[in-house]
Amino acid sequence: MKNTKRVLAFLVGAAMMLPMASAEGKLASGNYEANAQGFGGAVTVKVTVTDGKVTAATITGDKETETIGGAAIKTLTEKLIGVSSADEVDAVASATVTSNAVKTALADCLRQAAGEEKTETALVDGVYTGEERGFNLTQKVQVTVEIKDGKIASVTVGDNGETMGMIAAVEEKWIPRVVENQSLAVDAICGATASSNGVRAAVVNALESAGMDVSGMYKAIPKVNAAEEYNVDIVVVGMGSSGTTAALAAAESGANVLAIDKAGKWGGTGVTTSGPANVNAPSQVASEIVDWKDPINGVHTKAAGEQLVDADALYATWTDYTTVDGAQGAKPELIAKVIYESGETCDWLQSYGFEFTPAVGFVGGKWAIFSSYVGQKQLTESFFAKAYDRYTEMGGQYLLETEATELIMQDGKAVGVRAIKADGTSVTINAKAVILCKMIESAIENGAATRAIGMYPMSHFVAPTVITTQFSAEDNDIPYGLVCTAEGMAVNMKGERFINESSIAMNAFYQGNHFYYVYSKEQIDILRAQGLSANASGRYLTQGGIKADVPLTNIDTVIDAGIEAGFIYKASSLDELAAQIGGDFSADALKASVAGYNPENDAFGKDASKFERLGTVAADSEYYVAFTGAPYIYSTCGGLDVNENLQVLDTNGNVIPGLFACGTDSMGVLFNEDKAYTNYGGCAQSYCFVSGRDAGAYAAAHLED
Repeated sequence: MKNTKRVLAFLVGAAMMLPMASAEGKLASGNYEANAQGFGGAVTVKVTVTDGKVTAATITGDKETETIGGAAIKTLTEKLIGVSSADEVDAVASATVTSNAVKTALADCLRQAAGEEKTETALVDGVYTGEERGFNLTQKVQVTVEIKDGKIASVTVGDNGETMGMIAAVEEKWIPRVVENQSLAVDAICGATASSNGVRAAVVNALESAGMDVSGMYKAIPKVNAAEEYNVDIVVVGMGSSGTTAALAAAESGANVLAIDKAGKWGGTGVTTSGPANVNAPSQVASEIVDWKDPINGVHTKAAGEQLVDADALYATWTDYTTVDGAQGAKPELIAKVIYESGETCDWLQSYGFEFTPAVGFVGGKWAIFSSYVGQKQLTESFFAKAYDRYTEMGGQYLLETEATELIMQDGKAVGVRAIKADGTSVTINAKAVILCKMIESAIENGAATRAIGMYPMSHFVAPTVITTQFSAEDNDIPYGLVCTAEGMAVNMKGERFINESSIAMNAFYQGNHFYYVYSKEQIDILRAQGLSANASGRYLTQGGIKADVPLTNIDTVIDAGIEAGFIYKASSLDELAAQIGGDFSADALKASVAGYNPENDAFGKDASKFERLGTVAADSEYYVAFTGAPYIYSTCGGLDVNENLQVLDTNGNVIPGLFACGTDSMGVLFNEDKAYTNYGGCAQSYCFVSGRDAGAYAAAHLED
């Protein structure tokens, strides 16, 4: 059952090379175990040493990114066999953070085998600078580290391209903990993992560049044994877009509100979105808008009082879309909320400091409903900051780094939640109403119904499953460009062609969690000599993309690195390529896809001009290459079933007293498992804002029910 609800991004570890102290002297035979900090959490290495060499090894790292660190762990497990020093193990280039954690833990194991004590790291007083990659792929995080009296006295973050709220959370929370504990094993800040690891790697870079060995600076941080209890009217679980409006609306109504979030910052993924659907906001309808980009009639001046879109026509289109075999698969009353309340809700948010641009069509769409945030995301963090300042002024409270773990039920009514803080503190929150803006599994265990839980997730772009960082920006983006170009052939996880590649960015998610672009040698030769005939780049995670008519001279080196990283395959035949990919991937289906891929009568309507540079995939070639791509998701959409008041329903369709759900964890009510998320523009963000506001207001007005 798909209950996990957040963006599963494929992020790259910061590149750092740790010098490993080799164990001197004879290694005693036996079994040894050690831990080190990886990208997402602890990485454990267990080895058996026989006759001075590692003869068996297991590596576990459950919190590492599955397709990056997880794939590297499989490769590194084999590399450990036969070594007597961690220096003999080469890092996997696409997962250096995980690789270096393995090498650090291995070095510790071999020290134990040599009978050596693990000594404290000797730090030399001075001021040192370093840099490494964090979340931003094109600009490294720069840090200055001050060592005083042999200890880390301060870490100052300099120039960087990180998201404002993410790096702020690192500066406010992660760095003080490193200084306090004198350990680099401090957990990354949830919601800012890549930024945390970027700063960690930059600190390591600064100290190691000065000749210091930091391998002893990863002592575990003990959890505290403490408990806290709160008594409030309403507890809001999750502080993303829906949690923000729920907390604001409830506090505005005079309720005593406590909001909590697992992350170290508020705003969730809402701070990284472009904006909401904003249907006929009263402020925009009332205004004259000069040079308005009307998707129907082109650029002109919108007169004061003129509506921006036909809301009734949009409602009819949406509800028609969600009708399957004559039966409505969504809840029209909740679709109506998004359409008819979104404009007024956006105006309400403006009173709390948000700013929106006039609504236009989304990515060429015909509905003028999409309002981006003023500042094109650069100011979005500040809008949420203003909102939370107002929230606390109204008496609202919030706890960050606090994860709700259990719903408290009493006589069939939700009366609070139990939670755990990042430091181990247990938290009990007693409340008259619980608003879930993030799923708690125990809600389902207590009878909550789900709706469209298996529907496709939201996705607006594709990228390779591993983002390459070890080459130049241009070469790093070769795999990226080759899984989003209209000039290649894409197949699904069974080897079947499934789409007109010109539209793959917005629609790849329909076929599953990854796909493949297959090229024959002849096409690779053309790419090496001429490149693509048009630019090929994704919307996010790109480092510049492939430029038109630029030869991909280093494509072979990039392919070799991708093969090692496990997301590129190369074989001498289509049969062998299918066997390498494995799973349900069929050689027969792939051959049929190749045979049917031609400009004369393309089954998916791809324009013949898209075949002009690379031509077709050769049926009989010296070799074939497959690049793995994935639809990168913002969130899954199905979740808890709710009524028009955002009250959670049980499996019999009855209201569970005191329990509400809003945001994407209840967005299955807008769609169904046959008709996935719509690309009208900002619908998810709008549903988050509207449903959160309505849930907060309704819960506050019915506390004694």
